[in-house]
Order: sequence, then C-alpha cells, then structure tokens
Amino acid sequence: MNHHDLFMTRLDELLKRKNLTLNRLATLAGVTQSTFSNMYNRPNAVPKLDTLYAIAEGLNMSITELLDFPPYNERPDGSSSTKEQSKWEKLGDALTSDEKERVRRILAGEVEK
Repeated sequence: MNHHDLFMTRLDELLKRKNLTLNRLATLAGVTQSTFSNMYNRPNAVPKLDTLYAIAEGLNMSITELLDFPPYNERPDGSSSTKEQSKWEKLGDALTSDEKERVRRILAGEVEK
C-alpha cells in the first residue's frame, strides 16, 4: 500500500471508531470539504502537515496518535518506537539521578549488576 492508501484507511478507521462522519470531521478540524474530497479522490494526494495537524485536532488527538500505526510507528529495523519508548520513558521518570547513572553504567558494561 502507498502512503495515500495507508492514511485514508487509517482515517476511515478513526472515523468509525469515533462515530464521526467526514462532514462532521471537516467542521471540527476547520478543513474544507474540497480538501477531504481531494484527499479521497486523488490517488497521490497526501495531506500537508498543517492539514494533518488540523485533522488530529478535529479527532481530539495528537498528530503522533494520528500517525501511530504501521509503518509510521516503526523504526527501519522493524521495531515499534512509540510503545517501547513510552515504557522506557516512564521507567526513567521513576528513577533518581543516581539510579539512572547506575543503569547507564551497567548498560555500558562499566560495572557488574
């Protein structure tokens, strides 16, 4: 699938999940009907960043959440960055500076566990 098809499939899924029509989303996002019409009817039409941002706001989510689906939430090595990164960030927030330094040194092989 190309970027257009991937994003349009994602948008359709989100509209269904949030029980919204395209017309309602256009109103909430402040995006014209013609913009959505172009997005759906032109196979190579990929929305601009400001349009993606407006759509995300209309769906009451961040642009990160809007694009949180494969392949956009995967790294080149195939790993998923969003969920794993969030898990590690939460763990890091719970550690003191000394504990973070100890973990860093263990991972660097500077000390034994």
